[in-house]
Amino acid sequence: DKQLGKKRLASMPDRITNTIAIKSTMTGDPTPSKACRPTVINNFQGDLGSVALWWELWKQFMFGDELYVQTKKGAEKKRPCAMLEKIPRAKYPDLTEEEEDISIPLQTLCQAIFDSIIVHMMNTVSPDGEWQHLKQELFERLVRTKTQRCVEILSKSYASFDV
Repeated sequence: DKQLGKKRLASMPDRITNTIAIKSTMTGDPTPSKACRPTVINNFQGDLGSVALWWELWKQFMFGDELYVQTKKGAEKKRPCAMLEKIPRAKYPDLTEEEEDISIPLQTLCQAIFDSIIVHMMNTVSPDGEWQHLKQELFERLVRTKTQRCVEILSKSYASFDV
């Protein structure tokens, strides 16, 4: 829906909660980590084998998990739902006044609907769960072992080159 896109009701919460950079402790452990919203479209590594299973994980992530995140005030403990901000009508004029007023719960609802549709779709087209194995393999190759694979490719393919 073009109006949904113009109002940023699904893209804004995705931008904020898709993959969240977290600190290991409130004391400022320099090792950053990431928390992924349970969804098909990021590097979430949990089981998304049914909408019912996904829904429990999603609610826990959005409303239950408290993450240590860097803010303008320093490291703070926040739930992902508390990271969402009001969408200003001044910047997105397609929003009605009422939608602006309730934009935080509206974003949450739109994000849940979007994520649930994608989970349902993937489990419908791949009821045996093969899509999750493929997603895991992509994560392994493109994220977790990316540096190792780059070094391997460079050392094998370009070892004889001098820069």
